[in-house]
Amino acid sequence: MSLVSPLFLGFIVSFLGILAPSMLNMTAVKISILRGFNEAKKFAIGVAIVVLVQSYIATLFSRYLSANPTYIDSIKKVAILVFVILSISFFLQSKKEKRKTQSLNNKSKNSYAVGLLLSVINMFAIPFYVGVTTILDLYGWFDFSQLNILLFAIGSAIGTYSLLVTYANFANKIQVRIKGLIKNINLILSILTGVIAVISFLNL
Repeated sequence: MSLVSPLFLGFIVSFLGILAPSMLNMTAVKISILRGFNEAKKFAIGVAIVVLVQSYIATLFSRYLSANPTYIDSIKKVAILVFVILSISFFLQSKKEKRKTQSLNNKSKNSYAVGLLLSVINMFAIPFYVGVTTILDLYGWFDFSQLNILLFAIGSAIGTYSLLVTYANFANKIQVRIKGLIKNINLILSILTGVIAVISFLNL
């Protein structure tokens, strides 16, 4: 396998993994609108650093799972429960979000630290990379050598950063059109996580 392949796979997986509206990319949009594109880039750097670590740990875990496939079903069930809890949580938070939106512009925050924090508490990152790398291994597109794992993690971080910056740049150009989306981000996330929970349950 070429050394470029795991790097490219990591980039594609992470880029596509957060392509749909999510807590991280919508926060990048919000920061870009309220505090500027440079602050959004700092946020993206913070997120990408944590993703580097998360994807590395997840891929190591996938290597273990490949030898113990009986654990995969248990992980799926736990993930469904977490998606349901998050869906309810985002829905409840959406009722408060509209009252808070106007005051966000006046808050002084370290965007880099916000990126680190939100990425750390993103509990689906590790299960996501575990699932993806396990599937890639099953199809023979990835092997768990130490170098491949490192390159995959680096590619994942680069892909995450690239997409978040793309979102932020997009937001900077058409602020008026997406303000309504930002105000309702928690409601959107509630619907998304709820749909994912249902799909995951049906696929058990």
